[in-house]
Order: sequence, then structure tokens, then C-alpha cells
Amino acid sequence: MHLHHSPAPDRGLLRIGVVSGVLGVVIALVQSAIDPAYSDDPAKAIAQASLSHFLTLSRVLDLTAFLLLLVSVSVVTSAFPSRRGASWARLARTAYVVSATAGAIATMLVGSLPDVASSWVDATPALKPGYVAVYDALGDVSGGIFSVSWAALGLFGLVFAVAAFRSEQFSNPLAGASAASGVALLGAVVIGVGLHVPVAFVLLILGLVLSYVVIVASSVRTWRLAGAAGTTSATLEQVS
Repeated sequence: MHLHHSPAPDRGLLRIGVVSGVLGVVIALVQSAIDPAYSDDPAKAIAQASLSHFLTLSRVLDLTAFLLLLVSVSVVTSAFPSRRGASWARLARTAYVVSATAGAIATMLVGSLPDVASSWVDATPALKPGYVAVYDALGDVSGGIFSVSWAALGLFGLVFAVAAFRSEQFSNPLAGASAASGVALLGAVVIGVGLHVPVAFVLLILGLVLSYVVIVASSVRTWRLAGAAGTTSATLEQVS
């Protein structure tokens, strides 16, 4: 008797997803730890940026983390069983692509600030205010784009929670963590942009940390399930 079964996802590809997720989270945490804090006053901030190279290093780490986490999410969402949350997983992947793209653009804008600061140092006194204005404008634009990135990441959290719940291969706590991440991030954007309340920063950090947990846990879980499915598939082939 021949038994039909769905092929297990490629474990090598899933292993790449796991490694990318773990490395992405580690790099993101390192980036957060070394990310320099500058004054809210543009004139003081540009002077601080001109004296340090940590901002450039921080942005390189940020871009690397975005890329690695995007690889991990793409692998995990591509491994969902058909008719078991697969369509929701694809929608979640699209939201994450938007988040990562917006985050990368904002990161590159912030990464240009040291160059502006360097030019400010060499500029004549008459031209310095112009560089300060450019520095301030780039900071404001990058902040707005980061808000888009966080909002899209929040949407990813909510949609991935639905996909995880419908797939039956993830636990309800993981789906709940994803949903909580989405609510926290969207709340941070709404409160931070609309009301400018300090608690928005706490929600942002909570949402980001939960999203990291969800990405790593889901990639590890998918890899383990693929291994179990591969073993079952081999056994069924021998029996048939």
C-alpha cells in the first residue's frame, strides 16, 4: 500500500533560518547596547556625532540584524503547511519585508549623519547653521521612517499570531507572545507619535524583545518539526 504524505521542509534551509534568527537577535542586542545617545539639541548632537565613530558602527550592525532577521522570518513563513495558516504566514512575511525595508532606509539615513557632522566641523562659521539644519532634518525623517518600520513590525506580530494559531504546529503561548508584540509596537507608535507620552518607549522595547523571542522560537520549533516529519516520511516510504 502506498501512502501519500507532504514532503518535509528542507532541514538545511531551516537550519539557516535558525542561525540567522539567533545571530540577528544577538547583533540587534549588541547594536542597542553600543548605540550612542545624543542630545535633543541639534547643535549639540552634531558636535557629539563629529567626535565619535560609534554611530557608523551601530548602523552597520543594525543593517546586518535587519537582513539576518528577514532571512529567518522568510524561511519560517515559507515552511508553513498548506491550508494551515500558510496564507496568513505569507501576509506576515510581507509585513516583515515592509518593516525591514523601512528600517534599513531609516538606518542608512542615520548612518549619513556622521558625514554631515564631519562636514560641519570643516565648514566656515557662516555655513555651520546649514549643516545643523540638515542634520536635524535627517534625524526627523529617519525617525518618521522608523515609526513606519515599527508599525509594520507590529502588524507582522498580529498576523503571525493568527498564522501560528491556525497552523497547529506552534503553541498558544508563542502565538500570544506574537500578538502581544504586535499590540505593544502599534501602541508605542500611536502613543509616541500622537501623544508623545514617555511610556511609548517602554512599549517599544517590550514589543521589540517579544518579536525577537517569537522569531527565534518559531524558527527553532519549525526546524525540530521538520526533523520529526522527515523521520516519519522516511519510515512511511520504507513501509510502502
